[in-house]
Amino acid sequence: MVFAVCLALLALSAAGVRAGKMTEGQACDPSRNRLDSQTYNFLSDCDPQTWCGPDNICIKRGCRRDIYPYGYYGTPYDQLPPLCPEGQFCPDEGSSCMPKSPVGGPCQKDRDDQCAPPPNQKELASYLNVNGSTCLGFQCYYADVETGKPCIFENTWYVGTADDGTTFTYAVSRDNCRKNLYCDGTTQLCNPKRDKGQGCTANKECKSFNCVKPRADEAGICGREADEPLKPKPWVYVVIGLAIVICLVAVMTGLWLLHRRAREENQVKLQEYYNEQIAYRQSIMSMSHAKNSLLSLPANTTPNAARASLYSEQDSMGLSTANGLLPPNMRRETSQAWSDDSEVLTDQQRQGNSMRFRGQF
Repeated sequence: MVFAVCLALLALSAAGVRAGKMTEGQACDPSRNRLDSQTYNFLSDCDPQTWCGPDNICIKRGCRRDIYPYGYYGTPYDQLPPLCPEGQFCPDEGSSCMPKSPVGGPCQKDRDDQCAPPPNQKELASYLNVNGSTCLGFQCYYADVETGKPCIFENTWYVGTADDGTTFTYAVSRDNCRKNLYCDGTTQLCNPKRDKGQGCTANKECKSFNCVKPRADEAGICGREADEPLKPKPWVYVVIGLAIVICLVAVMTGLWLLHRRAREENQVKLQEYYNEQIAYRQSIMSMSHAKNSLLSLPANTTPNAARASLYSEQDSMGLSTANGLLPPNMRRETSQAWSDDSEVLTDQQRQGNSMRFRGQF
């Protein structure tokens, strides 16, 4: 008994794997053509590019209903099945284009496009039908029933998944009432739809097709449409404008502070650089004056007198004294200041040389 059950489970699993995998030329079973229980998509034993023909063999599809159909990834556009011309439709199987059905004719689940449009299709067309025609219970109808007249409706239940992973069911109700009317499920009569903010019990009762319930035990209220643009209040624009202005001022202030800090640091570096250059130039000038002084000494100058410092005095014996001349101040003002320093240094050197010469004589 257990062995038989296992074989049955293996057979069912094999059939499940086999479903929808048959390619062109392989065997199939038309009795397995069905709709998915959750999405109501058409399923068969054949893959998306073929359909199960009358000879129980998968045949390449002869038409498509979408510009880019499912299952043709990587297929060049010119190799896709053709689209149907005006007045025809492509069935779910994708066998070939067929003429649209008149009122009362057959149609597939939620395939309003398989029904021929009414003469006044512009007046009857809405987002709940196609060109004023609707498919209810696998039969074509015109969406032209007036207020208070008997109507036909069809409820389709779908399964959804919440953010926390739990599943829930919800119904989509469609009917053959005119635009801005709905078919009451109790009286089966067409009633006017409600505006935003009015009470409701189902989405079909609202013009926005959106009945919002704050809680499950509370009455619903017609909300806004799914594609309705948001209209912020005036104070929102004021707050956003102030925020933008504050951000701009903060950014500009921050950039100004950073620029000022960088400028101050650069100024310090330049000041140090110029001070070093001034000291270096002063040293070179002192060495140049010392060289000129040594070269201008008389031929009979003693070694001690020649080695005497440029900024020191000598006594009558040729020895250095502590009362020497101090070097000029190192400062960076103008070129005139440098010329003055140079003149002072020259005068001091002349005086020192005179004193040396006096010491020799």
